[in-house]
Amino acid sequence: MKKNKLTMGIVAGIAGVAGMANAQQYINPEGTGEVLIYPYYTVNNGINTLYSVVNTTADAKAVKVRFLEGENTVEVLDFNVYMSPFDVWTGGLVATDSTVPGNVGQPSAYHTTSDTSCAPYLDKARQEFLPFAIDASQAPFSGINSSLQRGTDGHIEVLEMAVHAGPAAAASLHGSDGVPANCAFFEAAWNDDSWTEDVDLATTGGLMGSAVLVNVNEGLAMTYDAVAVDGFWPAGVGSHTEPGNLSPSISNGDTSATVFNGGVATTSAYASGAEAISSLFIKQNIYNEYALDAAVAGKSEWVITFPTKNPHVNTAPLPVIPPFVNEWNGTTSCHEFTLSIYDREEQEEQAQGGTVSPEPPSGANPALCYEVNVVEFILPSGAPGATSSIFGSDNLVTVTTPAGAKTESGWANMGFISDSGTPYVDANGYQGLPVAGFAAQQFTNGGAADGLLAQYAGLFVHKGLVVSGTAPTR
Repeated sequence: MKKNKLTMGIVAGIAGVAGMANAQQYINPEGTGEVLIYPYYTVNNGINTLYSVVNTTADAKAVKVRFLEGENTVEVLDFNVYMSPFDVWTGGLVATDSTVPGNVGQPSAYHTTSDTSCAPYLDKARQEFLPFAIDASQAPFSGINSSLQRGTDGHIEVLEMAVHAGPAAAASLHGSDGVPANCAFFEAAWNDDSWTEDVDLATTGGLMGSAVLVNVNEGLAMTYDAVAVDGFWPAGVGSHTEPGNLSPSISNGDTSATVFNGGVATTSAYASGAEAISSLFIKQNIYNEYALDAAVAGKSEWVITFPTKNPHVNTAPLPVIPPFVNEWNGTTSCHEFTLSIYDREEQEEQAQGGTVSPEPPSGANPALCYEVNVVEFILPSGAPGATSSIFGSDNLVTVTTPAGAKTESGWANMGFISDSGTPYVDANGYQGLPVAGFAAQQFTNGGAADGLLAQYAGLFVHKGLVVSGTAPTR
């Protein structure tokens, strides 16, 4: 496949690259775009997830907000928001037991918001997660693994579908009281199963977002920014669908993508939008730190999210689409990784055999088997739990830090490469897997004065290595 390379000395930033390359998909380092990927939400372990979507433009926008469960990236909630110029949409996720027939009593979540922006048909006070897409995706597997508990952690996807002028723009506009002019307009527009009341214009991007994971009981708040993808829509023409429609998705974007690698912007063409957006996230290795200082009850977990995995592994009877290699079998889609762990004084441990739980076969690498995975680091004296200690996730791999460590803290290098030493490779030679996420660290000061809640936490985005068939490794 022919590639077009543009050096950073020729172009002034990624916006220039995208413009010269006919607006192929790219991750915008400025943090705004047509698509936002929020790598993690959870309602486990007493945590609520709060999120925001900001329209930084003077355009009225139709936006799709989607929540995807953490095992196989299947939709558990999906709705439209009609944002006025410079508008902000906010919402939160809270743990509950499902009341949906067929899933009653299962651990689940509900969405709540006090935002006044127009969201047709959404129960703003308490919209429970729904099992319908999970049930459909599990039908080939005799309905196994259909519990809504799968949705207690996952990730969030926001897509700009269209820009509006005329009546729709006027209906979404907030007055001096902060209330949109006519939210009923949007439900009426969809009640006849078609959108005929206005013209959908080309998308303009400019969305930004953030999320905060709040544990009220422990006095913790951990924040992160959404990853922004720009140049998503071919020729800037989106797809405006009714509320609840599972299209558009991140599979519907432009089939070309621009990736930065070693200071060079490389534009590549792919057979599908799913492959193109996956290339933006591919890393052969990711790096981050852990901190387990016993004096402050240190805890460390990595969130490893594959936000584009579903359209690659749910392809039966067709082959799995690279760089993924194992299809979803109803319960897992596993991909091996290597993990080198170093304490702060260069003592090293390779995560295999007895250093991980569940333990792989002797000499084999551990594997990440879900769309959202939590890797928990523990000291050699620690014991693995059934769920992770910070996020309460059961999509869990536990790793033990070096037995001969001189320090309780350090860093790790995770490589997306199989036990045979063969890297995962996509259609254009990029090596690794498309990954997003962060490391979380939590500390408790047991020596704080009486009456003080001394809890601390932070999130640290993964760093990584991009390797392609034409770029040198380093």
